[in-house]
Parts: sequence; structure tokens; C-alpha cells
Amino acid sequence: MNNSVTIQDIANALGLSRNTVSKALNGKHVPAKTRSAVLNAAIEMGYRGYGLAAGSASPVGPRRFILLSSHLLMNINYYVHVLRGMEESLTGLGIDLIQFCVTSPESFERFKTYLSQAHVEGIVCIEFFEPGYIAELLRFEVPVIFLDFPAVDREIKGSYDIVLPESRDAVKHFCLKLMEEKGARRFGFVGEYRHCRSFYERFAGMTEALIVAGLPVDLSYSVTGAEAIPYGPEELAAAMGRMPDLPDCFVCANDTIATSLLTALRSMGVEVPGRVRVLGFDNVAESKKTDPPLTTVNVNKTSLGKRLTAVLLDRVTGPVRSNQVIYIASTVITRGTT
Repeated sequence: MNNSVTIQDIANALGLSRNTVSKALNGKHVPAKTRSAVLNAAIEMGYRGYGLAAGSASPVGPRRFILLSSHLLMNINYYVHVLRGMEESLTGLGIDLIQFCVTSPESFERFKTYLSQAHVEGIVCIEFFEPGYIAELLRFEVPVIFLDFPAVDREIKGSYDIVLPESRDAVKHFCLKLMEEKGARRFGFVGEYRHCRSFYERFAGMTEALIVAGLPVDLSYSVTGAEAIPYGPEELAAAMGRMPDLPDCFVCANDTIATSLLTALRSMGVEVPGRVRVLGFDNVAESKKTDPPLTTVNVNKTSLGKRLTAVLLDRVTGPVRSNQVIYIASTVITRGTT
């Protein structure tokens, strides 16, 4: 722990007054977002007094939920809507939602120290897929809920719930529709399907459609390995250039990858949807602006955030129960790429 970090250092880093930071650290009234920013900075910077401040919560003081992630979620359009749903659900409940980003083993160790000293009632994990971190987190026996989950080969033991968009059937049924109505026979997946459970289920939906239709599953049409990361247009164009031929349809793990794929196909002179069809997932705002507009799978992201909060509150206040996996219905939005 860095003993040299002071309240003034935190104030300078956040552009706040020293008095405001002091109030936040000592449990006095400040806006919830300010309190979250101050506590998160105190943990990240290694302020030696944050443990005392974290442990100062009383039954009449603010309650704490932690939002734990490996990315800055407010920079990602999809999660802005999820967080809005969570915040709407927590309004009036007297619960602070403190966001903490784990970017290194050192930051995770600081978070564990915070968790051992703070009075935290529940944790929401978003884009938090490192199995080793998850196993350690679950040992604290704080109620935990995950938005999506790592695609792992072995069970991760502990008490937790998972909420995620329904992916497998949405992709499967749409691929079968393309086979029936458009004569599509060859399909490729674009994205690392081992990244998380929802990506894997999207990949599985595509392969199940091929199996149901009696068609071969040929991964030579897919771009799933590390050679295409970060799935930019140049990397995708190079990967497609190594294929024996292009498939009739690419199923993409999300809209960001699908947008890059459209750019790559355009650079190669490949017509969409004339030669290749493209399906995305998430229905982010940018999917309407691609050329042509992207066919994608939509889930109500604000409702997703509200469901996350409801399930966590149920685990916090309700009796001990078995783990749950909860799917939120998804709907295909057909646009110009199919």
C-alpha cells in the first residue's frame, strides 16, 4: 500500500475539492456518483485510509454494491444502457453502486483488500471473464451476479447467478431461415467464441443450424483464432484472403466485429448482401449506420440492467438457493446485410 497518497492527491486526480473527497471517504453525504468515483480512485491509488472509510458503513448509512469489470464500461455504448437500467432500479433504495475496474493482478489484489475491509452487500460482474479471478472472488461469499460468463471447460464452484441475452436459438433459427429463404449453405463465424459464454452460444447456434439442415460444419469459413485479433478490417481481410472461398453468410460475435467485417468486405470488392450476408449481435446504435445497415440481434439493454439488479437483490435479501442462469429474450432485426 502506498502510504504517500493523500486526500489531496485523490482530489487533484478527480478535479474535486479536498473537502468533498474527505466527506466521501468518511461516509458523509455526497452525490452517489461522486462517492463511487472517490472510493474507486482511493482503491486504485492505494490510499492507506480507504479501508477505514470502506468499513465505516452503518445500518443507517449508504449500502454498497460493487460493479466489477475489466474495462471502462462508460466508454462502451452497449453498457451505457445496461448501467442506466441498474441505476434506475437502485433509485430510492439507498444503495451506492461503486464501479471498480480490474486491469492488472495488482489492481485485483487492491480490490480484494478493499472487499475484505468494506461492508459490501453484493457484486455485479460485467466483462469480467478471468476464471482465476472469479474463483478468488467467490471465496469472499458476497452475493455475486454475472452479466455473461467465461466459456470454461470446467465448473467454477461457488454461489452466483448469470444473466445473459438468449443467443443460441436466435442465431440458429435465423440461419435456418436464411437456408430456407435465401438458399444459404455455407456459414462462417467471426469472433473468438471462447471469449465468453454468449459468444460460444452464438457460435453453437450457427453450428446447430448446419447440423439440423444436414450440412457440413466447415470451420475454414470462420475467423476465430488469435491471428485476426483485434478483428480490425485489415486483419479480417487478410484472414478471408486465406479462405478457400467465402461463405454465403458470416455470423459475427457482436456488432463491432460485424462493422469491421463490412469494411473489410468492401475493401475486397465483395458485395453485401449480393455475394455474402452478414449477421451481427447487440443492436448498438452504430449498426443502423453501416453501409448497408446491419442485420443484428437485439436485446433490451436497459431491461437487462434492471434484471441484473433484481436478481442480485433477490440473492442478497432472499434465502440461500441454487445458482441460476437467466436468459433475456432476443429478437432479430432484419436490415440490409441479409
